[in-house]
Amino acid sequence: LLLVEGFKHAPIPKLEVWRAATGEGLLHPNDPHIVAVASDEKIETALPLLDLSDVDGISQFILGKLELK
Repeated sequence: LLLVEGFKHAPIPKLEVWRAATGEGLLHPNDPHIVAVASDEKIETALPLLDLSDVDGISQFILGKLELK
């Protein structure tokens, strides 16, 4: 397992990390390769929404996607 930052235009499975304070829009509506969103706030999304401070929950989600749990 290799976690990297960047590569937002690469056609690979991605986890979007989004913080409300940035003022930036969400990427997932325009990127079919984003499989979930980790955020510090509740947002409306059809994707799985992960609590950004829940490291165990995020790791379990990733392991589940990789079928390693």
